[in-house]
Amino acid sequence: MNKMPIPVISVLIPLYNSATFIRETIDSVLAQTFSDFELLLMDDGSSDGTADIVRTYKDPRIRYELCPHDFVGTFNRGVDVARGKYVALLDHDDMMVPRRLQIQYDFMESRLDIVACGGIMRTFGKISIDWVPVFEYDRIILEYLRRRTGPVFNPTCFFRKEVIDKYNIRYRRGYHFAVDTKFWTDVVKIGEIENIPEILVWYRTFDTQTSRITLPESFKSSHVIYQEFIDYLLSKLDDNEEIKPKLVKKFMPAMKKLTELSLFTSDLYFLFIREVIDGLYQNGFLNLKKPLGL
Repeated sequence: MNKMPIPVISVLIPLYNSATFIRETIDSVLAQTFSDFELLLMDDGSSDGTADIVRTYKDPRIRYELCPHDFVGTFNRGVDVARGKYVALLDHDDMMVPRRLQIQYDFMESRLDIVACGGIMRTFGKISIDWVPVFEYDRIILEYLRRRTGPVFNPTCFFRKEVIDKYNIRYRRGYHFAVDTKFWTDVVKIGEIENIPEILVWYRTFDTQTSRITLPESFKSSHVIYQEFIDYLLSKLDDNEEIKPKLVKKFMPAMKKLTELSLFTSDLYFLFIREVIDGLYQNGFLNLKKPLGL
């Protein structure tokens, strides 16, 4: 039997009880103008008719795998088995615009300094609006701290597989419903990320979608990740600078304590710290133009 040729792109879609929308999602991938891809459908232990729908497709580019119910393990398994030079992520209830893969492939091929990219999402369903990220790497970091959203919108993500493998970046346990935020925070440390000013994904919104139900728990986990990232940025300050010991040993512990005493809200705390990081950047104490490394 001849083996399937290695694809340029691996489209990774984790599934879980996805029967309601998965056909529209799969069809949007198969309709891409860029055709050299494999479609990895990693089923996180669905108990509905998801598998039956997937089996109706005969396209040889589709690879379906039923996994034990463990979202972190299922996603990581998908990254592990992906054969493409690039991996494109998509949620099981969203849809790609027809030229999404072509747009991101062309961008990454022309920008060898970039490890990952994302873009704009157009929502539909309960809410209709364009979610527009910031585009340049340094602004992505600063807005990440201000907005407290991921550096890229996860369903638009597109990354170089060899770089993610080199640094063994995967979903990490212990971050509950914010594992994607942790994933992209780790990516930001080792490579540049940019967002493309084009709509790449139609993002479905409805009352029972997982992201809405898990939002409170996601915020709690995200706050831990943001604080870890702030500590990481401050650790990259030059030890010889007088400013580092004052920030790390005096200012930051005092700010954390005031927040714990509810004298600051967490929103105000992170907004204030974002201004501190921006000030360090503008005055040459931090270089946010290039990755700082692990």
